[in-house]
Formats: sequence, C-alpha cells, structure tokens
Amino acid sequence: MLAIFLLMLYFCFYAWLIYGHKQKVGIQLQEDSHKKNFIKITTATPKEQQKNKPVLAVEVNLGNSIKNNFTNEQQFPLPAYRPDFEENANKKINTEEYAENSSTALPTFAQHLTNVPLAAERGVANTHPHHYAIASAVNIATNGSSEALVENYKVEEVTNTAEEQLMYDKNIINQAVHQSRLAVSEAIKEFVATKSDIKGAYKPLYELLTDYPFRLGKMLRPTLCISVARAIGGKGHDALTSAAALELYHNAFLIHDDIEDGSESRRGKGTLHQMIGIPRAINVGDATNVLAVGLLLENMSVIGVSKALNVLHEIEFMAQQSVEGQAMELDWVATNASHLTDQDYFKMCVKKTCWYSFITPCRIGLIVGHPSASNKELVNHLAGISRFGMILGIAFQIQDDLLNLQGQLKDYGKEIDGDIYEGKRTLMLNHVLSHSGKASENILKILALPRDKKTPEDVAFIREQMELCGSIEHGWKVARSLANKAAEIFDSLDFLQPETPLRSEEKWGCPVHDHRFIKEIINYVIYRNA
Repeated sequence: MLAIFLLMLYFCFYAWLIYGHKQKVGIQLQEDSHKKNFIKITTATPKEQQKNKPVLAVEVNLGNSIKNNFTNEQQFPLPAYRPDFEENANKKINTEEYAENSSTALPTFAQHLTNVPLAAERGVANTHPHHYAIASAVNIATNGSSEALVENYKVEEVTNTAEEQLMYDKNIINQAVHQSRLAVSEAIKEFVATKSDIKGAYKPLYELLTDYPFRLGKMLRPTLCISVARAIGGKGHDALTSAAALELYHNAFLIHDDIEDGSESRRGKGTLHQMIGIPRAINVGDATNVLAVGLLLENMSVIGVSKALNVLHEIEFMAQQSVEGQAMELDWVATNASHLTDQDYFKMCVKKTCWYSFITPCRIGLIVGHPSASNKELVNHLAGISRFGMILGIAFQIQDDLLNLQGQLKDYGKEIDGDIYEGKRTLMLNHVLSHSGKASENILKILALPRDKKTPEDVAFIREQMELCGSIEHGWKVARSLANKAAEIFDSLDFLQPETPLRSEEKWGCPVHDHRFIKEIINYVIYRNA
C-alpha cells in the first residue's frame, strides 16, 4: 500500500513539475511575442531644444492592428490583393473634383483589410469579407465590444465598392483644404508677381515657377500649419506666409525628387524635367527654394523678428533632415540593399517624409500661433506635436507607397508601380526581400536593372511575390497601427483647443482650420486614394 501511495505521489509531483514548466514557457513565449510587436521610433530635435529634449522617442505596438472587430467569433481569410482597377474604374473619384464636392472610397487594399481597428475613434464591424458595416456620421470608440457597437449605433451595411465608405469627415477635410488652396495659391501668385515685376527680371523663369504649385496638390502641409496655429489660439492669417513657404519648399523638393527618381508623372501630368529637360528643371527647383526663403523673410513684418527667426531655424532643420533621408533612400537604391528592416525604413522615413510633411508644419503652426515668442516656453508642446507628426508621417508614407502599388493613376496622380521601377526600398519591398526565400535573388536581379531595362513582367513578378508573402497586408497593418498610435498621442495634446471660432479681428474664412481638421487627418492619411 505504502509503495503504491509513494508511486502515486511521485507521479503527481512529476506532473506538477512538467505542467509548471510548460506554463512558464508559455508565459515567456507570450511575453517574447508581445515584446517583438513593440518598436521604438526616434528622432533628433533642433539645437534650440537639445538641452531639454535632445531625442524624441515613441514606442509603437505594431501588433495593435491585428486585433479583429468582428461581430461574431468567426474570422475570414483575407482575399488576394490582385488589383481590380479596370473593373472598378468608373466607381472611383477624380482628384480634380476632390477639393470641392467629392467623396473618397477606400483604396482596394484598404477594402480588403478593414478587419483591424480604426484610428481616431471611428469603428468598423466586419461581418463578411466583401461587406463592411460603417457608422454613419457618428464617432464610435474602438475600445467597446462589437455587440455594443451594433446595439447602440445604427449601422449600415454597404458593399466594398460604395463611395460612402469614408473613415473621416470629408466635409471638414474638403473645406479646410479648399480654403488653404485658395489662400496659399493667391499668396504664392502675388509673391511671384512681385519678383517677376522687378526691373530686369527674367520673366520666363517665373512662369515656370507657377507650374507645380498650381497643379492640384493635397495642400496638406499648409493646412496642418494653419490648423495648429489656430488650435493653439493664433490667427489663420498670421500663419499664411509660413504655410505658403512650406508649400513652395514642398514643390522644390518634388521637382528635384522627380529628377533623382526618374519619375514620369506628377499630379496627373508629366514631370517638369520631362517637359523642359533636366538642367532647366533643376534650376526651377533651385529658384523655388529661393522664393520660399524670400517669403519667410516677409514673416518678420507679420509675426515679428523673434518668431520669424524661430521659423527659419525650423525650416533649416527640416531641410537638413530631408536631404539626409533622401540620401539614405538613394544610397539603398544605388547599392541594391537587400537586408533592410522595418526599423531602417522608419529611420529613413522620419528624416525624408515626417519632418517636412508633418513635424515641421505642426511645429511652425505652434510657434506662430502661441502667444509666447520664446521657444523655451514651448519645449513640451513642441515635443508632443513632434511625436504626433513623426508617427502620423510614417503612416502617411506607407499609405503613399501602397497607393503606388494599388492606386489608380487618375486619382493617385503619379505612375503606378513607379517605386518598383525606381527600386525604392519601401516597407513592402523590404518585407518581400526578407520573406520570399530564393525568389529574393531574382527580385534583387530585377532591382539592379536600370529603370528602362525593367519590363512589365519583371514588375509583375515582384508584385506577385509581395502578394504571396503578405507584404501588402503587412504594410497596411503597420500603417494602421501607426495611425492608432498617432490618435493616442493626439488625444494627449491637451494644449490644443477643441474648437477655435473665427474672431472679428481674424482675416480668415474657414472655421475648421483647428483641432477638428487635425483629428480628421489621422484617418485621412491611411484611407485616402490620392
């Protein structure tokens, strides 16, 4: 009896040891997996901030977008990502109608991947891989249960080709962008005219200076600048000069960028260097930069010398970061880089895209709109708005790269698959190189070819490998995670007023250039199709 009892005791003790070990291993694996989803994204700051905030960092959970919002427990497989552009071409909008009265449908890949949480408090319940339930003109918190969403809100089922599938308030976006386009275009036009009218000026140059700025661009940078200025309590007209200068810098960068990348189209037309030749286009780009400096000097009489100098410092730092980021990207193409990680891409993207497209416009808006002329009093505010712009800027660039793969030319305004022809190391290309096994050798051989030697079949092969490896899905989920994080950071920026009504002394006509536009831009950057 005693022997049987001891034997049973031994087996119980052994089972306890085995179970305890497996449980610990399981917990450790879960913790390791959780840690792998987190990535830290950093950037340096202008020298005026370096004593207090030398480096800004944000930790992002890239697994944040994998959680599903289904109304039941069933999960559906993701459909293939083959583009259906010709089939749905008549259902897409034209960018020429965008500013005033258009609706924007979800891009093709976004339609296939709406089973992950939305940013900026807009929820989606996915009940079928080809049907999506969306809230109609209401905000839904994403932390509620799916049952609560269906129970408490009137939800409308629509097909994946409906143009009503907007994840942002198009009226706010359109109204703000349209007003920015009118005001900024007029400011640039008047300033170009003052330079062109100087005795002895070479007028043909100034005619070319108005080409890119007057093509139908998104006007994202000026609109952000003015919106942040008003959200902090400033006046819209005080930020207009800086906003117009940012738009000129953007267009100068585009002219040079198109030459360096060998791009063929920009905003629905041929690139400037294709129209007038590379030497003349380079000169127009240089002249556009000079024009932007001239506008910034005008700031001294608008916002005062101290703030004007602070804005100049911001522009100088922005330009430095941008050329460093461009150098990184060009070097990767030149060396046919093959082992780049998501972290490498984020670092390049922060420098090349985030500073001049998001961080600097937001920072300048803050400097212009804040009552204090001393940046020392704005250190924490500038750090917060910079973190927001950094994370949202990466999401914006990933979406831009996705549109280059699966957008439509008439909406996107640039050539489809241009990034592959140019060999740009996008997040999706880096992913397919790391996950395609032996096929990666063929991909690298194709990428090593000059642009004019790559064939449509070569590009189709790379796209097929991206689909097989889930590279497009990966890009969309990362962009979604980043947008969620940007929304979280934005909610913490309590120094921005919820609304800034127009004041009698304000020479501005659009009331939604404030917190409301900035909030809507979070989802716009990942759901736009242009």
